[in-house]
Amino acid sequence: MKCPICGKEMQDGGIVVDGVAPMWVPKEQFDRKGLKRIIYREGRSIGKTNIILGQTKISGAFFCRECNKVIGIFDVTNNID
Repeated sequence: MKCPICGKEMQDGGIVVDGVAPMWVPKEQFDRKGLKRIIYREGRSIGKTNIILGQTKISGAFFCRECNKVIGIFDVTNNID
């Protein structure tokens, strides 16, 4: 994949999260302050969690050595309608 910032080739890889599974939330919820940020609605979990190892693995992450950025194309693991 080409980096959308500098145009150089990016390295294919993934993200490993120890502990809590990552989640995408809408911007208005992301910007909350104080106790309002305890509960997020309309969130989408990202990755596949292994409870025993306490890790979440997320494929579809690309790293640009030139820009030192990670860009991802992630599948969500839950559908909240």
